[in-house]
Amino acid sequence: RHQLPLALPAGMRKVVTVNDMVWKAFGDTMRFPGRQIEAFFMPRALAAADRIAVISEFTAGEVRKYYPQYAEKLIVVPCASVLQGMTAGRVHDNACFLFVGTLEPRKNLPRLLRAYARFVRSYPAARELKIAGARGWGGQDIAALVDKLGLQARIEILGAVEEDRLARLYSEAYALLMPSLYEGFGLPVVEALSAGVPALVSRDSAMSEVAGLAGLVVDPLSEQSIADALHRLSTDPRLYESLAGQAIEQSRRYDWDRSAVKMFATIMGDAGSWRT
Repeated sequence: RHQLPLALPAGMRKVVTVNDMVWKAFGDTMRFPGRQIEAFFMPRALAAADRIAVISEFTAGEVRKYYPQYAEKLIVVPCASVLQGMTAGRVHDNACFLFVGTLEPRKNLPRLLRAYARFVRSYPAARELKIAGARGWGGQDIAALVDKLGLQARIEILGAVEEDRLARLYSEAYALLMPSLYEGFGLPVVEALSAGVPALVSRDSAMSEVAGLAGLVVDPLSEQSIADALHRLSTDPRLYESLAGQAIEQSRRYDWDRSAVKMFATIMGDAGSWRT
């Protein structure tokens, strides 16, 4: 990712990609060895690079904040959806809320589940929640928390899913729920938007940038903020239609072909193209 060798042949152009600065901003949500590796290699990689490609304006801002001396090296080369051929589905009575992500501390899933429990208590007609993602680190027993909250009949834990099933989950979802503590981009957000599905996302992060007008922004540290947003998504049809109506158009801002052209120009040193 950014573990650039410290010694490369003289004259070789060096471009390093930075996905996020989570080790600086939320280091306690990482495994200790990973955080130490990041802390050792990243400053050296940034210093050695001719250009620093970052995957969002948010991450660009994070690099500027922590390493302002390298601001002139930055170029934003965003991610895009890796799921092809998705079509927007119509919202139906059984459309559910969807969470997509590795089950690890940074994803803020326990707080989301407790917020969802608050929402269910205040709104018995709440849509079900499906959780798709592989088990990560941190010892979080999501199934046990679901049982403790009495939500077994409302939450389905799917585990890791293949891309074709994931595409179906997006197309059948009512909204994506992604109140992560920190994301350098938030790939599930643009994947959901490309299926016409709006997203609940965290403020002050790349996710709000990626979601744009198709996202409802929450305070990821506040269960009440998340619960209130779930209630608004469920009971305010004008709000929901406005968010969903922006989703596909917002997703078109992110395209792998455009990003590939931009990255190629950056690697080749085409100063006239890498800023476009």
